Amino acid sequence: MKSLFALLLAGSLATASLSAQAQQASDRLRAEAMEDTRLLANRIALDDARSVRVRQLTYDRLVQESQITTMYGDDPAMRQNKLRVVEEEYTAKLKDLLTSVQFDRYQALVAAGTAPAARHTATALKASSASPK
Repeated sequence: MKSLFALLLAGSLATASLSAQAQQASDRLRAEAMEDTRLLANRIALDDARSVRVRQLTYDRLVQESQITTMYGDDPAMRQNKLRVVEEEYTAKLKDLLTSVQFDRYQALVAAGTAPAARHTATALKASSASPK
């Protein structure tokens, strides 16, 4: 009976620990999305309504990138392909959301390598191409 209780206690603690780690990661990604959106808003003149939607898109993108990095940590080619797809989807969603002037400004930032959200993918892509095969 004591061993069953110890096993249940250990399982509960492990679950609580994993839950806390997931919450911390989520909070970190939300803060990162907020900061990226703030920077982007200043650079491409986002209004408040669009900023909220861009922040959600950015958060979703960061979550996807995090999951891909975790799932394909041992397969750099697959990770790179998946990250490119996420980047393309994000860009397509932004194109639908932003005005043409804002989107042109965003594309200029991406081309210059200074778009806030694009930095994450660029870093991940560099890391995967630098990994030994």
